[in-house]
Amino acid sequence: MQKIFCFLLLVLGISVAVKAQNDKAIISGTVKDSMGQLAEGVTVSVIGQKITVVTNEDGFYKILVDANNAIELKFNYFGQKGQTFSLPALAPNQKYELSPRLNIGLTLIDFIVKEERYREQVSTFTIDSRQLTINPAPMPGVEQILKTLPGVSSNNELSAQYNVRGGNFDENLVYVNDIEIYRPFLPRSGQQEGLSFIHSDLVKSIKFSAGGFEAKYGDKMSSVLDIKYKDPKKTTSSINIGLLGVQAATEGASKNLRFTYLIGARYWSNKYVVSTLDTKGDYQPSFTDVQSLLTYHFRSDLSLSILGSYAQNRYFLVPTDRQTTFGTVKQALQLNVYFGGADLMEYRTATGAASLVYNPTRRLQLKLIGSTFYSNENEIFTIEGAYRLSELETDQSSSNFGRAKSLRGVGYFINNARNGIEATVINIGHRGNYDKGKHNIQWGAFVQTENINDRLKEWNYRDSAGFAQPTLDANGNITLPDYLRTQLSLNTFRLNGYVQNTMVIDRNSNMVFTYGVRSNWWSYTNENVISPRFQFAFEPNRKHNKLVLDNSKNDTNWVKKMRKNWVIKASYGWYYQTPFYRELRNFQGELNANIKSQKSIHYVLGAEMNFKAWKRPFKFTAEAYYKDLSNLIPYEIDNVRIRYFADNTSRGYATGVDFRVNGEFVRGTESWASLSLMDTKEIISNQFTTQGVKENERYIPRLTNQAFQFAIFFQDYLPSNDKYKVNLMLVYGSGFPFGIPDHNRYNDVNSMPSYRRVDIGFTKDLIPEKLKTSQRNSFLKRHIKYANLALDVFNLLGVDNTISYTWLQDATAQTWAVPNYLTSRRLNLKLQMKF
Repeated sequence: MQKIFCFLLLVLGISVAVKAQNDKAIISGTVKDSMGQLAEGVTVSVIGQKITVVTNEDGFYKILVDANNAIELKFNYFGQKGQTFSLPALAPNQKYELSPRLNIGLTLIDFIVKEERYREQVSTFTIDSRQLTINPAPMPGVEQILKTLPGVSSNNELSAQYNVRGGNFDENLVYVNDIEIYRPFLPRSGQQEGLSFIHSDLVKSIKFSAGGFEAKYGDKMSSVLDIKYKDPKKTTSSINIGLLGVQAATEGASKNLRFTYLIGARYWSNKYVVSTLDTKGDYQPSFTDVQSLLTYHFRSDLSLSILGSYAQNRYFLVPTDRQTTFGTVKQALQLNVYFGGADLMEYRTATGAASLVYNPTRRLQLKLIGSTFYSNENEIFTIEGAYRLSELETDQSSSNFGRAKSLRGVGYFINNARNGIEATVINIGHRGNYDKGKHNIQWGAFVQTENINDRLKEWNYRDSAGFAQPTLDANGNITLPDYLRTQLSLNTFRLNGYVQNTMVIDRNSNMVFTYGVRSNWWSYTNENVISPRFQFAFEPNRKHNKLVLDNSKNDTNWVKKMRKNWVIKASYGWYYQTPFYRELRNFQGELNANIKSQKSIHYVLGAEMNFKAWKRPFKFTAEAYYKDLSNLIPYEIDNVRIRYFADNTSRGYATGVDFRVNGEFVRGTESWASLSLMDTKEIISNQFTTQGVKENERYIPRLTNQAFQFAIFFQDYLPSNDKYKVNLMLVYGSGFPFGIPDHNRYNDVNSMPSYRRVDIGFTKDLIPEKLKTSQRNSFLKRHIKYANLALDVFNLLGVDNTISYTWLQDATAQTWAVPNYLTSRRLNLKLQMKF
């Protein structure tokens, strides 16, 4: 009897469930913003019922509602007043499509859509890829925009390299479609670097973390730049032609969208810009690359992507002469140099990667990734020069004002090098992602092999005021102070992996906790490092604000009841950086097999607030951080060349605060201002004076110590005619430490002058992108989707910024630091078109 009763209850329960299901109707659709972009993160709810869903990254939503009843569907988006749609009573099991285009002012894809997606992540910024096309700086690419973000610093507009919160160039991770990108080894100056890997016309999304990043990212101490290339749905092409070069791209897909392609090519020459340097001569730089991303979808859940890149870079210079004036108003000096010889820097790099992606369910994604990087670099130069160092007349009443009044010294030098490096890096691994509602679990495991062959053969000779610096050894042979001749080979492999979980603790306050761990083992040193990492964030006023918005229809004072839209963030983690190759090689060209991984422990606390000013959206971000640095490898910097001591003889810290406010300073455009304050110091052991006396250990500024930086990225247009636009980039940063290159870091306590630079661009839309079909009444307008003409002014203020110093002795054996100035003011005209 009891079994029969239980059976009847079961049947009754199933019947009730089926009836309840049959009493439901299904509403689904795709939500777009005011610009027609897919809107992720829009909350869709039924008024008067506790039924809520959120649109996914494709703007799609699906919601079950009660049948036979008229309802009101409300769409809310990140603190803005929602929009309501009244729907008639739907029949049971009826499917109804509602795909609204919301009038919620989402003109800022970066500010509203993309940044909110990563709002709970510490020290993370996103950049709208469309802003790359309006970059008025002399170097194209993402990196120039990064230099205006808080915590990021650079004093070289010719280089794509940057420092982040006290780290150097080698401490930054760069990923493109989950593939780690490497930079060349040999360039000594920014003008030799050429193009960075990232092709701006192929970019879909840009995510940058200045510290405290997750365990899924690799083993470096400072930052992560995570780039995703486009997944095209239709055929378009673009071209950018200017005085510095040409950049073109095309993208498209087959009719069934199974096959998609991205292809980009660039030719760039900085001859027009570097000709303003103090060193005059025949500059012949040429930088070319081709990239492609091909994707084939075998099924809706299985796809294969192949990324390929080949770059050929050549920098050739035949210098003739140089004149540099420096000093103070009381003591001005002038250096004149007359050169002979030539300088050739040439490197070819190739990157290939394949990614097989399988999505067995909507919640699970599995990736198999393989990549290879190859670089063949050669540095060949023989430069001789005769120089004269003169003191200038500074008395304005003198007829000889501004001319040489005395000779401080003359000299002669030869710099010679025949260096080359060939490197091959092969990586294969797996990444996984499982979304389990409140938990998002990610994991990965990789094996990597590295084959590096390095050939060093360089020497310098200097004769100052008749005193030849080379000396004789015991056998009577001439010895040079900077003579290197070595041939090195390194064959190693690494094993690394990670696992992390992002857990939603409380949806009402968006309380999210991410924890994970990385492991990295290197065969060369047989060292294994473990890196635990944690991130936490929550929105204290989220629940209250949601209730106010839900009741806003019946409450005319709902705006006054809204609380500040804050997010509080914190992170803690260990960040080991295992040596790659540069860190192993000392000044004598020898490898140190006993070197250990550098270590940085990050402590980050921050907050951000969304707010409105002038009825437009803004965001304020503030973060404080402290890095505990140990096992550091000291180094010297000359321009962009880093030379390591190849010993873990340093420990130190980096601490500071970063601020940023971004939003619609001008309606419909995004601009921002950033402010960074920082202090980073270190203690180095085993440092000796030129007399062989050991230095007392004490804190000194690290070479990346920039105490202050302020940056602006600003966009504007004419109110009466938005076809005319202006884009401005301003950077002001205090000077970096420097000193005489004697391999004693305790002497590097002088400070360079502040870096001050303003680049501005004026743009005229020849064919606006928003032009309606009915207005495209000519052949060009029908075939060209968008076209503009831009005039850029580089270094608008004409400031002579210093990047490094040349060290010379005069007749009294006094050493002078002669500044090497960067580029002067230049105009650039460019035409951009999309088809």
